[in-house]
Amino acid sequence: MGFLIRTSDALARFERLLLIASVAAILGLILLNVVTRAAQASIYWVDEAAIFAMVFCTFIGASLLVRMRLDFAVTLLTDFAPAALRRWVPAVNSAIVLLFAAMMLWLCWNWFDPVVFARAGFDPAKFFGETFNDIYREMPATVGVRKVWFYLVMPWCSATMAVHASANLAEDVASALGREPAHAREEAQI
Repeated sequence: MGFLIRTSDALARFERLLLIASVAAILGLILLNVVTRAAQASIYWVDEAAIFAMVFCTFIGASLLVRMRLDFAVTLLTDFAPAALRRWVPAVNSAIVLLFAAMMLWLCWNWFDPVVFARAGFDPAKFFGETFNDIYREMPATVGVRKVWFYLVMPWCSATMAVHASANLAEDVASALGREPAHAREEAQI
């Protein structure tokens, strides 16, 4: 359990840096857009790049929030539950998040289909011919990089969210059983 929690905390620190960089990129791109439009010299790809940076923020931030346990809760039913049952609610919540992350991972695996892509010799055209999946050929309207590179944030988020949910679940089960988790995590660490 200790290794899982340390791994989750290390990932959370890295995600925090990625999130800061993404927010800084959004700020820089929007400011660049304002300045170039004011100078009547707009750069056409800046808007789309800012949108991709916002998408990165959303996925990376969602995973980080799972580990920080900063999700919202509706406590209408749990407030009236007996104390013995209420101790297990966080573990059930963490298990549901883990199932969601596992489902996202499975969906990303099916969407990216890396086995068939490798079998196609990493040729996007051949992969499309076999699967009618255009993920590796799609190009954004203005940014000159294939969309697949931006889509990779989804499996990343799914995998890290699964790690965070697993660490949370381990902590929640230990807490519900009356044992102190092997690693007492402080929010300031993340």
